[in-house]
Amino acid sequence: MLRTLTRKRLAGVAVMAVGLLAACDTADSPVLPSAAPDELALTINVSSISAATGEQVAVAIDQQYLGSLAGIQGFLRFDAASLEYVGQKTHDGAIVLVNDQDAARGTLRFAAVDADGFGTNDIGSFVFMVRRGGYTAALGLDVEEASAYVPGTTALIEDVKVRTAIVENRRLRTDGEGLRLTASDWMARVAPSEEPRFGRDFQRPGQYLLNLRFGDANLSGGAPTIGDVVFILNVSVGLNELLVDADATAANARDAVIAGNVFPQNDPGLGEVGDALRPGVTASDPQGDITLSDATTILAELGVGTTVVGEIIPGRGPLASNRVVVSGNITSSTTWSSSNVYELAGPILVTNGATLTIQPGTLIEGTAGTPGTGAGISGLFVQRDGRLIADGTPLQPIVFSCVSQPKFKGCWGGLVINGSAPLNEGTATSPSIPGRTDGAGQSGCNEKTGEGGSGNYGGCVANDNSGILRYVRVEYSGFRFTATNELNGLALQGVGNGTTIDYVQVHAGQDDGFELFGGTVNVKHLLITASSDDGFDFTEGWSGKGQYIIVQADSLDGDKGFENDGNSSNTAISTPVVWNVTVIGKANPAGTGGTSGNNVVGGLHVRVGAQPIYGNFIVMGYPFAFDHDNDQSCGVFRFSNSVFFNNTRLDNSDTGDPVCDGGDEAVYLQAGAQANLFSNPNLRAPFNVYSPDFRPAFGSGGGCAAPPIDPFFTASATHCGAVPAATAANANIPWYSGWSRGWATPTAP
Repeated sequence: MLRTLTRKRLAGVAVMAVGLLAACDTADSPVLPSAAPDELALTINVSSISAATGEQVAVAIDQQYLGSLAGIQGFLRFDAASLEYVGQKTHDGAIVLVNDQDAARGTLRFAAVDADGFGTNDIGSFVFMVRRGGYTAALGLDVEEASAYVPGTTALIEDVKVRTAIVENRRLRTDGEGLRLTASDWMARVAPSEEPRFGRDFQRPGQYLLNLRFGDANLSGGAPTIGDVVFILNVSVGLNELLVDADATAANARDAVIAGNVFPQNDPGLGEVGDALRPGVTASDPQGDITLSDATTILAELGVGTTVVGEIIPGRGPLASNRVVVSGNITSSTTWSSSNVYELAGPILVTNGATLTIQPGTLIEGTAGTPGTGAGISGLFVQRDGRLIADGTPLQPIVFSCVSQPKFKGCWGGLVINGSAPLNEGTATSPSIPGRTDGAGQSGCNEKTGEGGSGNYGGCVANDNSGILRYVRVEYSGFRFTATNELNGLALQGVGNGTTIDYVQVHAGQDDGFELFGGTVNVKHLLITASSDDGFDFTEGWSGKGQYIIVQADSLDGDKGFENDGNSSNTAISTPVVWNVTVIGKANPAGTGGTSGNNVVGGLHVRVGAQPIYGNFIVMGYPFAFDHDNDQSCGVFRFSNSVFFNNTRLDNSDTGDPVCDGGDEAVYLQAGAQANLFSNPNLRAPFNVYSPDFRPAFGSGGGCAAPPIDPFFTASATHCGAVPAATAANANIPWYSGWSRGWATPTAP
């Protein structure tokens, strides 16, 4: 039994140095130089360099460090033909999680932490059975990360030296012990009274866990405990899934990235509104990952306390209880506070030069209209002469949903933003807009009237600014009045490129999920899930850019992933440039089902007047991957450097294919000039609806190209699809995690 883990201060550098030198009793081995200040020096020790076949040997890592070493993570390499891994020999004070899944190939991945600092102790004690001589020749160590205790927190050790000498240390013993310890085994040793909570009873993404604290990585509620430390170690070495368990059930789905990702702490902020960096991320890595240092930072909290771990995460305090019913148009600038829930009573217009500002963490709920007619259905419609600033955070997304319980598709009208950017159809009657100073005073360009009573849109101003949508979820919206009069999940109508659309999820829309009607707006980081019609739809001359878009279809009630139009006359075009997209249909694309007339028809459909340029897509799970019905796009349209897999057909087998396709979409896609791929992209869990994992598996996701040279695009995004590949431990955090949501039940969004 290990002693109770509490962190205490060490005596000081001078005493520590003496202790390290005294510990170097290695019998017949040479005495190695001590570590330099701020340098961690590591040597592999073995109990015997000449053990006979069938005998056991112990391997440990000797460390010299003049500070307080909190933990280390890395790979122990060995020749699997010479040594067979038996297990661990435990000693007082440390926790050592070992991933032995690759032991047969000569690799152990381990993470070790000590609440008191390792001091003069070895790191780990790995027991092997000798299969043949010369086993020390292949012993090696690769360090992924090392951290040290500093006052109030932990810090990365940047200077790590691994010595090449293999030292025989006869004080190491096996004593016939070798246990393959799981995370639950360690919990029984270090915290026998605490329930392990591995693999069950976790909150699902999008659920609100009241009073959730930084460091409560297993989402158990309350202050962080040793169980959270073990949970993080298990994730960091690849033994515990960050996003979802293999069986993908509701009880096992989880998304602990907000609570568990705490290093660096970025003191003094907690991720409140206005913080440049929330805990767990850096400017160069704004998504973060789960690593050893997250575990040691939580461990530090259990003893001396830290400035971030244990604090309630912003936005996870008491739910807003005061309900404000909004029943009239917004005609003067207004702020909606996160301390209220705003209920939309009917269609609400933001107009007359007003700006509606919505604080992070605010919940807005709409009401359902009369079944069949939609009379009285609510929605928020931002007019050309209004603006919406809905600027949430990863910790406090802004949520548009509905009052109904349980919620259902189309239980409120939705969010529509109208702008004054150009359209390629309509009437050339757009007016000047009084009170605007950004050039919107021009008049005489195309305008149209939006569906569902959403208002007029379109004009002459390409850089029109309708506001900000960032870290926003739009749920259960949309309504079909008639076949040609519909409200979508989120509609951008004539919106200009002065508008910011970034980190937006549209979930369970009654019609299309995300639709653009003309305009020039650029969009980034879109997650579109469970739409009843198309996922991403554009028409009327949209000429913006897009990057990092995910469409996950409702496999029982979906249509196409992308539907692309210019306009019905085939005389004007939509010319967007879109890269890094993942489009997911259903696991069995040839299967039948569905109750609403749609059943995941196709991946992408390029129709009349559309000339998009597409690259770095992943398209999988559709009856057909691509349908091209537009002669006008020949010579302009491009669909290249993309991956097509698990589709029943590449083409849709119709007879209207343009001549430039060679009469067949499959011929076009397979042409060498397009550089497309037709192999498995190895996405980890793209069809999971509770907690999907759209990352390609570690080592996958390559073979695509650099996006166009343009300030909008992330130039380094040469990976296929919308999400970079998983790391070796699957512990890197996808951009959609932590603020987005999954389905409510397996069959209903």
